[in-house]
Amino acid sequence: MKQSGGTYTVPVRLNDQFTLDFTVDSGAADVSVPSDVFLTLIRTQTITDSDFRGEQVYVLADGSRVKSRKFILRNLKVGNQTVENIEASIADVNGSLLLGQSFLRKFKSWSIDNTTHELVLY
Repeated sequence: MKQSGGTYTVPVRLNDQFTLDFTVDSGAADVSVPSDVFLTLIRTQTITDSDFRGEQVYVLADGSRVKSRKFILRNLKVGNQTVENIEASIADVNGSLLLGQSFLRKFKSWSIDNTTHELVLY
């Protein structure tokens, strides 16, 4: 992981297509990707109409509410761990890449090792 300000980022491989640095965010309900990343996933044909799961209203850290379309990411890979069928939401183009609870809750436990700066997934 890399420390960026008060948060940690970790490289995440999306749908076996490309790798981007996501902020580990246990306060985020779902994995979140900005709209430009989402459009790239559509262009690579790794998201289809059957992957959409409707809309949901999310409460942001500042208390504001945002409606977002939900979809399924076929797989996310962090280190040597691959998880399939992850619910994700689409953020504004200026939004952050967030590794939220829809990924983290797939594990029995997870933690951050502050000594080695690693995301530990069990």
